[in-house]
Amino acid sequence: MSTKKNKFSIYIYVVITIIGCVLACSSIIPNDYLKLVVVMGALGVGLYGIMKGLSTPSGAEETTTSEK
Repeated sequence: MSTKKNKFSIYIYVVITIIGCVLACSSIIPNDYLKLVVVMGALGVGLYGIMKGLSTPSGAEETTTSEK
């Protein structure tokens, strides 16, 4: 069950990263400095979440390493 939750959270962070890229390329936010802060924040949160989600081991890997 935790792997489904982990995969879902990774997908959420990928969507946040894509939204950050769309905001960087569009003219939705007219102020360049505000756009830079919003885009860097979205990309930072998205990439941090993806790295955190991929670095946590799954339950099957933990049981095999603890048995050895």
